[in-house]
Amino acid sequence: MSQWLGIVIAAAALALSLYTLVTQELRGRRAERRADMTVSFHWLTSRAYVELEGREPVMAGYHLVLSNRGPAAAADVDVTLRDESGRQLRLLDVEKGELPLAEMAAGARYPIPWAYEPFRQHSRRFEATLTWADGNGNQQRVVPLRRGQLPPAP
Repeated sequence: MSQWLGIVIAAAALALSLYTLVTQELRGRRAERRADMTVSFHWLTSRAYVELEGREPVMAGYHLVLSNRGPAAAADVDVTLRDESGRQLRLLDVEKGELPLAEMAAGARYPIPWAYEPFRQHSRRFEATLTWADGNGNQQRVVPLRRGQLPPAP
């Protein structure tokens, strides 16, 4: 009886080892096909002047930067922005058809001047919803953003 018990325990240990090996291999392959998209604010001391048709130039110190930190490319990259009250924002320096981006390679960054409407003077908290496709299918990430305090106007 104890000999059979030893065989059963050894078989269970072998099965568990094989399961672990297969699981780790599948996770590794999945990770290789993953794009890791994120978004952040980036402050430039020299401000960008955004020229908009029918409007005065808008000065933007912040840029909204889309970044792919993953090992694989991301396709159909899009971002939707909302202010702290949930109202959707429209980036003014994004041309029609510019978003979604067809592809962002691994390690790529895509800055967009932070000029939006409807504009609220002292709004500092925002939410960005990123959507993209990678080797693992369609993905989505919601990123809370907080813009730093701007120096007072001269």
